This record gives sequence, structure tokens and C-alpha cells, in this order.
Amino acid sequence: MNNSRSYFITRCALLCAVAVVLSMLESMLPAPVFLVPGCRLGLSNLAIIIAIPVIGSGGALSVALVKSMLILITRGVTAGVMSLAGGMLSLCVMILLFRCKRFGFVGASVAGAAVHNTAQLAVAALLMSDIRVFSFLWLYLLLSIVTGALTGTAAGIIIPPLIKVLKINDKTAGRSG
Repeated sequence: MNNSRSYFITRCALLCAVAVVLSMLESMLPAPVFLVPGCRLGLSNLAIIIAIPVIGSGGALSVALVKSMLILITRGVTAGVMSLAGGMLSLCVMILLFRCKRFGFVGASVAGAAVHNTAQLAVAALLMSDIRVFSFLWLYLLLSIVTGALTGTAAGIIIPPLIKVLKINDKTAGRSG
């Protein structure tokens, strides 16, 4: 019996749980609002970056959607819409960069963070009917380099052994089923 669908769902659920836990932990940290309004580290994006090579684009989409739904429920409609816009655009960019195989985890993560922040500013500008929101863009992009590099480095450390373990488990599961 082939349990590949069960393994996919299980991995997807685990990464959704990781995204939720990281998002909750991040919301408990004091935000450096004195630097930039709404500034966050983006820890929960680590689960999405891990999801792309581990469970594929469809699974990563599920993780990103669950993360945005959590934010919608816990932080309200505005934060949820901003999360969804940033998350979906960021996911698309990271998937494309991983597929072209010219960017590693850090490069894809930095690009994803930059696109995420830009999309969120665009939503804020639309909601506020004020293009001056983009005056923060340079600072958000600068912070994207730092936070994206940290998240990408963490992903680069976590993913290779994780993939190795998952392949061993897949072989073992295939023999027992």
C-alpha cells in the first residue's frame, strides 16, 4: 500500500504547526517598532522556506495559507490581508528562484523577504490611500537583507539533514507497506 499521500499530509501538517508556533513566538517578542512600524523578524517564514524543497510548491502554498489564516484570526483583517499578499508573492518568488537553481537558501530568502515587505507596503498604501507609506521602503528592504539572510541561513542548516532523514523514512515506509 502506498502511503505517499499520508506522508505528504503529515509533513504539511507538521510544517503548518511549525509556522503557527513560530508566528506565535514571534508575536511574543518585543517588536522594534521604534525602527519601522510593523517590523517583524519573519520567523514563521522559515517553515515556508523549508516546505518548498521538502514537500513541494503545493505543500508550501498550504503552509503559507494556514499561516495567513492564523494571522487573520489572531491579528485581524488588515494584518491577515497584508500577510496573505506578502506571503503569496514571496512564495511565488522563492519557488521561481529555487527552480532556476541559481539561488541558494539565503538568496531566495532575502528576495522573498524583500517582496513580502514590498507587497505589504503596497497593501498598506491601498488601505490608507496614501502612497507616502513607500517612504519606508528603503528601510524595509535593508531589513529584508538582514532577516532574509538569517532565515535563509537557518533553512540551509535545517533542510539538508531533514531531507536526508525524510528519504530514509520514505524507504523504510515503502518496505513495510
